[in-house]
Amino acid sequence: MSFEAKATTTGERDNPRTPVVVAVDGSERNRHAIDWGAQEAAARGWGMVLVNAIAGHLVRTPRLLTRSREEQVLDMLADARNRVRHIVAEESVSIVAAAGDPVEVLLEQVAEADAELLVVGKRGLGGFARVIVGSTSIALAGRSPVPVAIVPDLWDQSRHEGHPVVLGIDPDKADHQPIEAAFRRARRLGVALVAVHGWETPTSSWDAPTVTGAVTETEQEAATRFDDLLAEWRERHPDVVVRPMRVHKHPAAALLEAAEESQVVVLGRHPAGVFGGFAFGSVARAVLHYAECPVITVPSDV
Repeated sequence: MSFEAKATTTGERDNPRTPVVVAVDGSERNRHAIDWGAQEAAARGWGMVLVNAIAGHLVRTPRLLTRSREEQVLDMLADARNRVRHIVAEESVSIVAAAGDPVEVLLEQVAEADAELLVVGKRGLGGFARVIVGSTSIALAGRSPVPVAIVPDLWDQSRHEGHPVVLGIDPDKADHQPIEAAFRRARRLGVALVAVHGWETPTSSWDAPTVTGAVTETEQEAATRFDDLLAEWRERHPDVVVRPMRVHKHPAAALLEAAEESQVVVLGRHPAGVFGGFAFGSVARAVLHYAECPVITVPSDV
């Protein structure tokens, strides 16, 4: 299936033949992404493809690694497969070692596997309380034709069962695919969906508190569009409890506030453009950098 055809996915299809592709780098911190991907595969009845990409080679085609290096990588991947065998049947997990740029290798594996989801870890910088996402992860989130889940290094899903799904919504750019993905995920998990709309006036700053008083006509129109949009989706998914969250602050700050008590944030991503799909300073980029829970970016349908 072509990249263009896959770009319409919601990331929530129930197709047992569709695997989760998980990036493996052999580090201790990466195991949290592997665990999250395995739990996702098990919950959906999917298989897994564990992929390690070795950068710095002159060739980008798989199976051209030196034998000694290939053996090391295959041993590492075998350890990762052994780690998840209590979650996903061993025969449903395959491993791939490839030489080449990690972004290109992983995108190729997504296409070859006809994957529904790509899972990567969140590469940190030292001891920051909120860890900055790595360049490979953000490049994949900006370019992948299927949803990408970026999982923080210390994430333990078992401690967040029952927490809501957070969805960022811009009523002026209400893309179908990310909204559908978030509603389906909330329904499947049996949790509430927190729909977040943050807005700011020209005088608003990143951490400005909610402003009380009169609302402008433009803001009122946006609020009406937001309410109407949620009403439409509530009709489509009547079994999902929706908690609207409208706050007068920067949209990224609003989403990060909601993310503090969630198990995942779902964001839409527009077709690739500047900086691999994310404009510099965009809401999505900010949330990817600073969220302390997994963030799933879903390609939009426009």
